[in-house]
Amino acid sequence: MRLLICLSAVPVIAIGAVLALHNYREVTLGSAQRAGNAIMRLDLQFRHDTDRLRSALETIGHMDLTPDQIVHALRLMETISGQRYCFLSVLDDEGKPIQSVSPQGRGCAEVGALSMPTDVHSTLLEAVQTSGGPGEGGAFLRITVPAGFLALPEAHGYLMGILQISRQRAYLGSASGWQVFAEDDNPIQAWLLMHNGQLLPVCSDCGWQSPPPSIVHELKNALENSERSIITLPTGLGGYALGAIAGGADILVSTQRTSMESDALHTMILQIVGLVLLLVIGLVAVTLAANIVLIGPLRRLTYSVQKWQMEGIFDARITRSMPLELQRLGQAFTRATRRLSRHEARLKKAMAHQQLLMKEVHHRVKNNLQIVASLLNLQANQIEHPEVRAEFALARDRIRALATLHRTLYAEDALNSLNMSVFLKELCEQTLHIAGESESGRMTLDVVSDSFWMDPDQAVPLALIVTEIITNSIKYAFPDGQKGTIFVRLHRSHGQLTMQVGDNGVGCVWEEPPIHQGIGLKLIHAFARQLKATLTYKGEGGVQYTLVMRLPENPPETKK
Repeated sequence: MRLLICLSAVPVIAIGAVLALHNYREVTLGSAQRAGNAIMRLDLQFRHDTDRLRSALETIGHMDLTPDQIVHALRLMETISGQRYCFLSVLDDEGKPIQSVSPQGRGCAEVGALSMPTDVHSTLLEAVQTSGGPGEGGAFLRITVPAGFLALPEAHGYLMGILQISRQRAYLGSASGWQVFAEDDNPIQAWLLMHNGQLLPVCSDCGWQSPPPSIVHELKNALENSERSIITLPTGLGGYALGAIAGGADILVSTQRTSMESDALHTMILQIVGLVLLLVIGLVAVTLAANIVLIGPLRRLTYSVQKWQMEGIFDARITRSMPLELQRLGQAFTRATRRLSRHEARLKKAMAHQQLLMKEVHHRVKNNLQIVASLLNLQANQIEHPEVRAEFALARDRIRALATLHRTLYAEDALNSLNMSVFLKELCEQTLHIAGESESGRMTLDVVSDSFWMDPDQAVPLALIVTEIITNSIKYAFPDGQKGTIFVRLHRSHGQLTMQVGDNGVGCVWEEPPIHQGIGLKLIHAFARQLKATLTYKGEGGVQYTLVMRLPENPPETKK
């Protein structure tokens, strides 16, 4: 039950986990999106500066001015722009500088001295890099425009302007268009990714630590394999973005998680923890309630049923706090067990009465058989013919054997089974006693039997066989006052019964076929066939009968 209750919470936990993961991704994606937005703003600023410089250079280059006039126009353009440009130069048709204009304190001359690409037929915009002077190293954008000079004869050359991308912290914090680096609630870092793979920071004196090479490599591969112009990558502490800017260079921007995002993440974590705690408390409460309302009553009901099975007493302990269904179930069990108890009591009473009647039947049968035996004995005493008297005596002994069986059943209080060890010993002693040889000491009994229980229907023919054989041994085995032993062996093993009955007397020789022999041997053969047993006998050195029979697979239950 507890397992089912816990499993019922799995969907809630799964939904909460999905929502928490979605919120976490939103927070991490926010930092990466801000990096992408910063790239777009920087690209706009770069394009604004380069477009204005390119337009000015193209206009001056097509005005058919002399080189001196062009230099004067460049100085005027630099003054009007507020000294925004790092270096302006007039080049001849071989790309060699004729005159140049550079603001005071700016060290871009080394960049201007870089060799110009050959075969420039239109405006060329390119990103370059150089060590520069102190504090002026980094990345630059160079614009080269073909121009015509007014001279005799007319000459052609180039106008070149350089914009510095890498700036100092003070400039980035105050110059118009670079406010993206001055926002306190959105701190960003930016690097120019040059064609040779070198990373140059946009802030030359900020001391920014370059991103790991693995992240740079991942962003470059993603940008090359994507149709988008900007690729973002969220991380646990912020985000990265890589995109192209004017001049063909790529810019990589890194953002850190803002305080608002950190607070939102902490709030989300607290909410998740609170949700988990509430869920655990709810599960514990549901488990306790289920234990009180459902599991406890079911256990009591189960215990009551077990107690009823062992002791016959059923007490469901039905209370009003139990669910109505369990109350009805307990009431139904109570009614059913009461009816069963009454029915069981009636059955026990009927069984006891039946056993009493069976005992009374066996007792009466035993008494009647003893009366018949006594009558036969009285009648035998009135007969003078010895052979007829002997026949009456044999009939009396057989009837007394049956009476002994019923007396044993009655005494043992086992009406459906017979203890063969007790019964066989009593039967043999009684037969010897009736013959008047128990006190003379001339004949002794040697009875050995396994202790087991046997059905009376099988014990009756077996007892009659034993009675016949012992009676014959008493009469014929020891003539002329000889002494000897009559033995009985009864053994049970693996569902098979083996009985040996005989004596160590004078022995005998049987005639063949058996039909010409006496009634005793015929009875023995008949009882053996009734038991479906194998009977063998021998007469050398005394008489010995051996009977082997199969016992039923389910023997009668022994008396406890």
